[in-house]
Amino acid sequence: MDMFIINRYLAVDSSGDHGTKEKENLQKLLQKIEERRKRKKATVHSLQNKIHPFCDISVTAQGENENEDIIKKKKKKKDRMSDENDVDSSDHKELKIVDTGEIACNNEMTEHLNFRESYQSENEIKQLNEVDKEEKLPENEFMVLGSDSFTKKQKVKRVLPSWLANPSVVSVNLKELHTTINDIDGLDEDIVAKLKENNITHLFPVQAQVIPWLLSSANKPSMYWRSDICVSAPTGSGKTLAFVLPIVQILRKRVVPCIRALVILPVQDLATQVYKVFKTYCSVTNLKVALITGQKSFVMEQQQLIKINSTFGPQSLVDIVVTTPGRLVDHLKSTPNFSLKHVRFLVIDEADRVMECIQNDWLYHVNKNIYGSEDQPLPPPLTPAALATVRPPPQKLLFSATLSQDPEKLQMLGLFQPKLFTSVVSQEKVPEPLAGEVRGEFIGKYTTPAELKEKYCVVTPETKPLVLYYLITSRRWKQVLCFVDSQGAAHRLSLLLTHLSQGSLHCAEMSSVLRRQERGEVIRNFVDGHIDILISTDALARGTDMPNVKYVVSYDFPKYVKNYIHRIGRTGRAGKSGKAITFVLENQVCTFQDMLKTAGKHSVRELVVSEDTLLPFEEHYKSALVQLKQDMEGEKNSLLQKNEREES
Repeated sequence: MDMFIINRYLAVDSSGDHGTKEKENLQKLLQKIEERRKRKKATVHSLQNKIHPFCDISVTAQGENENEDIIKKKKKKKDRMSDENDVDSSDHKELKIVDTGEIACNNEMTEHLNFRESYQSENEIKQLNEVDKEEKLPENEFMVLGSDSFTKKQKVKRVLPSWLANPSVVSVNLKELHTTINDIDGLDEDIVAKLKENNITHLFPVQAQVIPWLLSSANKPSMYWRSDICVSAPTGSGKTLAFVLPIVQILRKRVVPCIRALVILPVQDLATQVYKVFKTYCSVTNLKVALITGQKSFVMEQQQLIKINSTFGPQSLVDIVVTTPGRLVDHLKSTPNFSLKHVRFLVIDEADRVMECIQNDWLYHVNKNIYGSEDQPLPPPLTPAALATVRPPPQKLLFSATLSQDPEKLQMLGLFQPKLFTSVVSQEKVPEPLAGEVRGEFIGKYTTPAELKEKYCVVTPETKPLVLYYLITSRRWKQVLCFVDSQGAAHRLSLLLTHLSQGSLHCAEMSSVLRRQERGEVIRNFVDGHIDILISTDALARGTDMPNVKYVVSYDFPKYVKNYIHRIGRTGRAGKSGKAITFVLENQVCTFQDMLKTAGKHSVRELVVSEDTLLPFEEHYKSALVQLKQDMEGEKNSLLQKNEREES
């Protein structure tokens, strides 16, 4: 179908004799067609003269009888074609009839020539490709775009700094404890007695290495800049006590109270947990600890930090501050006389998560307050002049189960000659000290307890709740911590399991929507064994110490390997055994295996639950789904009615 019509300008004269001009143009076109036919016919005749001997040989070899049959068939075919194309409607030219045998020979030779030409061209292309493949480019040459080389390029691994390439390796086997609290030189007797009072007689491997190292570094002269440390150890391996004990021991001899230790954690719950540990061991000293997380009013926190003395002016009331990044920045901006210039220890627990917090650029404000300069928020290079004029920077202590090796984040921290303590599950994987350039990732980047057993279960979206119910009831699991993606999913799953068990399972849900007092009450009931299954978002995935968790189920697939490591780290803590199950859909198996490979795990097996085992629960499951739908509709209607009453 024509989209538009173009009227060509025919250069006609003013008389408008269009018919004569059209005939002339048609005659020129017919002449060009005839010239083209003649050229084509001359080409065919020249090819026939060159290849005619080959035609004779091939025809003779086939035998006279066979040759006659071929000629007759070709003749009949040619006659039909000539009858159809005998008259040309446009120019009425007559075609010349060529001898039948000659036509047959020409046809065969033309086909043979075409075959030979195509065969030769294909062979030439193959030979050229083989030459390209055999030809090796020099190492410094660029890759030619469009070449046939499809080999997978080797991934370029980053060059590790010396402190990451040569760490101090810590075992994660928490059942074989060889270091007692009496073996640690430098701990005062009252602190040791407090440890025994809390039923602590042996130190975990990370504590046995980090505590003596920090105590020995404190014995250096005050002008020396102390090396920072980074600790990558599994959750539940005793990292909190590894920095609490040396800080309390070193700072207990202070004379004037001022902020000498700043401990930063990502969320309020973790800060509260660390604050309680500090409070326990500072009770035998004169040190004062403050919790600054926004749980109290801003004015009350200010009164807790600073006191105005009529004689001596503003005075600090605390020695150790445990806080979150956002609240810390608020006090640095709005609390008069709140100073960090005397900070000796800067502790960043759950360091990878804290470094992701960007509230008000907290790290910039901390460094600015410590060094008192906006132009240089990091410590200057170590020179003799700096030793004489600049106070030693605070010693940074970084702790995490998934320690980042992002060079940009490490550069932001401004670490000074850092020392890495990392964990491995098996001592067979411990490398020898390396020299020179080392590429890749440091060992123990993702660490989990040795007592933790991991499995995964392939499920479908329709049967996933039923598989969870079957595992809990058939195996009589208690104190199960189940992780989902959202608060709504936690609520629906809690109701569904309650209907499935007809109230025999005590289910509870946990999310950041609950108030802090409500979350604390739920956790206490779960730890005491009053709750069989606690369904939570990732709000409980990091750092929260729940000692009696026996099973962890990742009901919804974790998005990142860090989420997976912290989820399963809620069990198998402090030397106790634990099991972790991850529910995986069919299209998520490859992703999960890649995630395990990234974490250095190669022995996670599949837990198979066949559909036949779920058939007895099918009808009961359908009725539970109906009840769940009714509950959700009822909650929706009640919420609408509540909103209408508030608007009216």
